[in-house]
Amino acid sequence: MERQIDFFIDNACKNIKDFDCGYEVFNDYLHKRIPDDKAAYHYVINIDNDELIAYFSLLASCVILGDLNDYDLVPAIELKMYAINKKYQGMNLSNKIIDAVIDIVDEITLEEIGARMLILYSVPSEKVMKMYEKSGFTKMPENFSMYKSYFNDGCIPMYMLIR
Repeated sequence: MERQIDFFIDNACKNIKDFDCGYEVFNDYLHKRIPDDKAAYHYVINIDNDELIAYFSLLASCVILGDLNDYDLVPAIELKMYAINKKYQGMNLSNKIIDAVIDIVDEITLEEIGARMLILYSVPSEKVMKMYEKSGFTKMPENFSMYKSYFNDGCIPMYMLIR
């Protein structure tokens, strides 16, 4: 029988030193860049032991529909730097966490921001992409464009319409 892990999401976390998601760029970001980054980070914390399960950031963004001669900007919220501690991977927590993220986005978005999409850049892993698809994300269609950066190089842009 699978063990139930209960968690809460907070804007601060005291215990990040043992976090390892298996991707060095995400580990380095947590340990070295977040203290200097001005983005709003959220920490998924195990209720039983205050251990860091995952972290992520939400930021205002947009998606470009069309081309440079004829386009519309679609307001969006980006799920950025989402990583789960290796200790908690494979425990069916990811979709529960994504559902909690969607609830947060639903709370703030339509009333306060006007965004219509939740977007992300998935690492190019079939397993990870299937996890996002299970939560309702789809690969970005060809007629939409998103920004490029060092952190999303080689990643697959995905989206879901906000409820």
